Amino acid sequence: MRSFLNPLFALMLAAVLAACSSTPTEEDTSATDTTAPAETGPVTPVEPTTPAKPDTSSIPMTADNFYNHPSNYDGTTNTKVIYFAFDSNTVPAAAFETLRAHATHLKNNANAKVRLEGHADERGTREYNVALSERRSKAVEKFLRVQGVSASQIEVVSYGEEKPAAFGHSEMDWAKNRRVELNYTAGRP
Repeated sequence: MRSFLNPLFALMLAAVLAACSSTPTEEDTSATDTTAPAETGPVTPVEPTTPAKPDTSSIPMTADNFYNHPSNYDGTTNTKVIYFAFDSNTVPAAAFETLRAHATHLKNNANAKVRLEGHADERGTREYNVALSERRSKAVEKFLRVQGVSASQIEVVSYGEEKPAAFGHSEMDWAKNRRVELNYTAGRP
């Protein structure tokens, strides 16, 4: 057994040493440059700016990323549709800020009420789609409740595939139909 371990140990040691060695890069050699830096004029302070909203126009919107595409959420209560992945009732992380904005509005306005209308695409049986759209609405309701919204301010409705947003039969059309709409019945934001 000892004769087997010595070559194995030597091989492991050689691998570790090889991984640690490197050749100097341009970045490493620039630190030893002794030339004097170029003269610069007086430094003018620059006012910090708030970062602009990222341009999402270059990100192609496909059925696979539709439910969490950056252009679908703006982080305010202006967005009233939450899109879901195929056969899923998990609230996508991209919708968290939007839902937090709705929760804040509802908490700050005790008279505000919202109806969560769940929808599904046309695939699956009618019964399955109604149940799935209800689970989606309940997932959004749970998210709002965890944020402190009163149960009396929330109504849950499931339409299944009965009220499609898109009438085609493509992946993109189906992605638009997998949603929960937040419709205010009182105290609109």
